[in-house]
Amino acid sequence: MKSLMVLLFLLYVVSVFAQTTTYSKEEERMVQYVNNGLAYAMKYDSLQNVKPVIDSCWKFLEKYPHSFAKPNVFSYLLEMTAVITTDLEKINPLIDSVLFYDNLPITKQRIGAILIERNLDLKRGREFIYDAFPNLTVPYHIYNSCMLLAKSDITLGNFASAQSNFENALKVDSTRAEAWYEYLGFLRIREISNEANAVLVKINELDELAKLRFTNQTNISPNINKNILKITLMDLDSNSVKLNSLEGEIVVINRFNFWCSPCIKEFAMFKKLIQEFADVKFIFLNSGETSTELRERYFEKKEFNFLKNQSVYFVTKDYYNQIHGYGVPHTVVVDRNGNIRADYLGYRKELETLLRNNLKNLTME
Repeated sequence: MKSLMVLLFLLYVVSVFAQTTTYSKEEERMVQYVNNGLAYAMKYDSLQNVKPVIDSCWKFLEKYPHSFAKPNVFSYLLEMTAVITTDLEKINPLIDSVLFYDNLPITKQRIGAILIERNLDLKRGREFIYDAFPNLTVPYHIYNSCMLLAKSDITLGNFASAQSNFENALKVDSTRAEAWYEYLGFLRIREISNEANAVLVKINELDELAKLRFTNQTNISPNINKNILKITLMDLDSNSVKLNSLEGEIVVINRFNFWCSPCIKEFAMFKKLIQEFADVKFIFLNSGETSTELRERYFEKKEFNFLKNQSVYFVTKDYYNQIHGYGVPHTVVVDRNGNIRADYLGYRKELETLLRNNLKNLTME
């Protein structure tokens, strides 16, 4: 009897071990399906296409509770859920699940990247990056962490820290042209001319074609002369909004979050400009709140209720694919042909004067 008990126990251990370290054919198909769904989700912000894959992830976890793929599936769930919602009550439990199975530094770094890049929780995202940083060994991961910190520094108004993090990223890998572009834009915005000129020389050395694409009329932003008319946004009722209807209009697009204090500071300026330029279309893009929060929590407040009468939309992956820059506040001025003529990333005191001059010039063209 004792021998039989031991044998049964060993068989159980072997069966569990086999399930946790190998894939069945069905598991392989499911993991591939989920992986393809994740790739699609990262390309298109599509609730219609992503939700079935998320449902399949949960079914997979129910059917294979001891699967070797379980940590991967939780990671997929986190990535895709962050694509279709900003609700941290749904996202935070998935973060906890991912960390339960995988507490590696690179996992923490990826979680931090999701929270920062999707504008979900900058503070917690930065905490994950700082926690992972001392134990990162791959140069690209170190470089990416520095860039994430720099971009979030800009949003938070920590400009000295942003400059330091840009420089640290470029010390790790000075061959990445996109980092030099980001750094140049930052230096120009902060009017740090000497360093900006040195960066321009470096860009020229790295890639003349990239330099030509980046250095244009204003020599500060890769967005200048980009056309916005093919971009699709989403309104507060989850309907698609195509910007091709704006052809023939002068447009100001401001991207903001309510947790961003520099964004809030700019609202007083926008109120004045809206009154002053009645023929200009103002669009406000949000990426940090839900439609319910906007309507019930913010639009009812006196300082924000002017937004009720403005075009307020949600930013989409389509927008990020075409317009360079993740930080907020971010304002672009668009001419009647749909081309971006001015681009301002981050808070600056002189923005009101700059925008007023931009709009006066465009109205006279």
